[in-house]
Amino acid sequence: MTNIIILILAYFIGAIPFGVLVGRACGVDVQSVGSGNIGTTNVWRALGPKMGATVFALDVFKGTAASLLARALVPDNQTLWALAMLVVVSGHTFSVFLKFKGGKGVATAFGAMLGVVPIVALGCFALWGLMLLVSRMISVASIAVCFAAPIGAIFIGATTPTVGVITLFCVVGLVKHIPNIKRILAGTEPKIGQKKTATSSTRMDGLDESAAM
Repeated sequence: MTNIIILILAYFIGAIPFGVLVGRACGVDVQSVGSGNIGTTNVWRALGPKMGATVFALDVFKGTAASLLARALVPDNQTLWALAMLVVVSGHTFSVFLKFKGGKGVATAFGAMLGVVPIVALGCFALWGLMLLVSRMISVASIAVCFAAPIGAIFIGATTPTVGVITLFCVVGLVKHIPNIKRILAGTEPKIGQKKTATSSTRMDGLDESAAM
């Protein structure tokens, strides 16, 4: 019974739409501007870096909170920890408060990993930053992390359920980045700092779709 309660709590923690709440506090409906996503990138572009960073921190926090809750209440059941990771991200992506819509769950997944496999999470964050610096493309950084995270989890000896959940996160992430991969191969993927033009405006919408968390 305790396990079920933990997973229910994990879902509702993940379902809290911080992007929407922050937007409303600023008088903006983030679902009706930009890409319509409730994650960091769209909030950043709609409300500025301070609010974008706030949403990122809150989305990371709820992922970590759910994982640590499972670890604290059932310290000997790592399968439950992995399920809590999966459920909290599902709550963010399919929020009951938004008619089962939501964000893409990148920040929440990062937070969930921080609570269960912090070394892997921090390593992926460092890799993401490095790849962004080198490529100046958020999509490239995100794709690199999708390949690295499962390998990192296996390398540190994470449990099979944990590796499985992280792999699932990454497979979904790669599938969602297929349009970006096509643009990267075609040389049309937008870069950070790229000036908007009449033709690149549409491409920048793709940036929101690929990187929103």
